[in-house]
This record gives sequence, C-alpha cells and structure tokens, in this order.
Amino acid sequence: MARASMTSLISLVRDLIGDPAGDNQTFNDDQIERSLDVHRWEMRFVPLKPLAQRVGGEIVYLDWYSDEQYWEDNVELYGTDYTPLTPTASDALHGRWSFATNQAAVFIVGNVYDPFGAAADLLQMWAGLVATEFDVSADGASMSRSQKQQALLSMAASYRSQQRIVIVPQERSDVQ
Repeated sequence: MARASMTSLISLVRDLIGDPAGDNQTFNDDQIERSLDVHRWEMRFVPLKPLAQRVGGEIVYLDWYSDEQYWEDNVELYGTDYTPLTPTASDALHGRWSFATNQAAVFIVGNVYDPFGAAADLLQMWAGLVATEFDVSADGASMSRSQKQQALLSMAASYRSQQRIVIVPQERSDVQ
C-alpha cells in the first residue's frame, strides 16, 4: 500500500500521465510510488530561505521556502538549535512553509522527487503494454490503435526533456 505521505505526488503523476484513479486506471498507487522512488533524493538539514515581511515596523521571517520542489508530505523542520518546528501552513509540492512566530533559521529533512522522470518512465511502460495492439481494416472501416503507442512515447519524450538533470562526477583511477 502506498505511503500516505505520497498522496499529493501520486495525484500529480496521475495528472501528468492522464491515468485517473478508479476502475479503469492503468497503474495502481504502488506502481506510481515505486516509479517516484526511483527518482528520489534524500535531503538532510538543508537550510530553507526566508521571505521577509514587515509586521509592526519590524522585519520578521514567518514564511520559508526551498529551491527544491516536490517534497514528500512527511518532511521534518528544525530551528537553529535543531529542535523540531511545527509550521502553521505547509505546501510540500512547492516547497513552502509558514510559522506563527519569527524564525532565525529553518532546516529541512526529507525526500524530494522528480515527477516528470517518474511520469516518463510510466508512459514508456504504458507504451510497452499497448505495443501488441495493431491496426485493423475490414469492410471499408479501419481502426488505428498503433497511434496510442506513439502518443504515449511522444508524451514520455516531452517529460524526459523536463525531468531533473543528474550530474555524476567521474574519477579516473588510471590517471594521477
């Protein structure tokens, strides 16, 4: 069973691939969660950025954001002394949190996902499922089912171009 903290990410991926939940869904929530988990990055004590605002002639920091988006809903937030903080409002998909009191610094621990990479993977799997469907012509009528596979692959290619870029450092052991 898919983790409850993944509900908003799973819904986002369902929207991206055009596979609404229900009796006719192609992928179940566990399959979508597995695809998202392939595109997961663990973040540990990453500082959030403040959005300053003026309250009563004083600058306070109640709203904080991350450069990263698409966080799992179960993130943990910490203050300067690494004590847990509880936000008054959370938007994990967009990486924004608000607090009732001024915060000097906020650090986040949690997982970030790439929904576009997950969507591209699922669309390629879906195209594989429909690969055995074929075009039929009979008695002057024709049915073209092969266009479905091409449409899925085209959408997958579009999302591949939007997915997160991963850079892997390489080190040669034969060169000093």
